[in-house]
Amino acid sequence: MFFLDIAVYLTLVCTLIVSTIFSNWLFKMKANKWLGVLTGFLINTVLLTLATVIFYKINHFKGVEGLFAGLGILIFAFFIPIITCMNYYIIEFVKNKKGVDH
Repeated sequence: MFFLDIAVYLTLVCTLIVSTIFSNWLFKMKANKWLGVLTGFLINTVLLTLATVIFYKINHFKGVEGLFAGLGILIFAFFIPIITCMNYYIIEFVKNKKGVDH
């Protein structure tokens, strides 16, 4: 069960990385923060929905142990808005660091 926990957390971190890369790339190209956040949200939704299906098919996933044990298979759905919020704050950080006024 320990390796399944690591796989879940690794999936969440990879989703954060991928959605952050694409949302920041789109923000820099279009200079539209909300388009970047929407892109991050869509990427999070697609990746975490696919992860839910894959984890359920592989092992009839019951969830992780520890802090998020009560969520079960809904752990991925729970993290969609959290990762999107992280994307928003990362875009804000990049915007303020670069001095973009859009």
